[in-house]
Amino acid sequence: MANLNFDDFRDLGKYQLDAFNTATSSTAKSLRAIAAEATDYSKQSLDNSRNYFEKLMRAQKIDDIVQLQSEFYRNAYGDFFARASRVGELCSNLAKEAFVSAQSASEQATKAATEATGKIVADISEQTEKLAAKAREAGNGEH
Repeated sequence: MANLNFDDFRDLGKYQLDAFNTATSSTAKSLRAIAAEATDYSKQSLDNSRNYFEKLMRAQKIDDIVQLQSEFYRNAYGDFFARASRVGELCSNLAKEAFVSAQSASEQATKAATEATGKIVADISEQTEKLAAKAREAGNGEH
């Protein structure tokens, strides 16, 4: 019977686990960056709104109120789209990193599986040759 080398299979699993850990770490880092960007935007937006309402409460003329509203909405619109663009870039980078990690993991797993399979096939071939030699010897001894 062939001596299967289970260390090769363990190594294959190790490659896969390492690749998974690398991909997970990269993904977590990117998700933290996206969450931080969203949190920063929320804080900034709340601060801007509070400042706007404080100024609005002090305004005494309609012209001042209209000007404050125009400035507030213009700034809020610009801030939103700037942050949305930044989050879009972060999401794009996350997708790229995930693809690269998956591709690398696939290449490593394929290499490890090929090496493990090659070792097992070589071991089975060796065992088969030994059994065939024993069978030939036993066949020659009968004559």
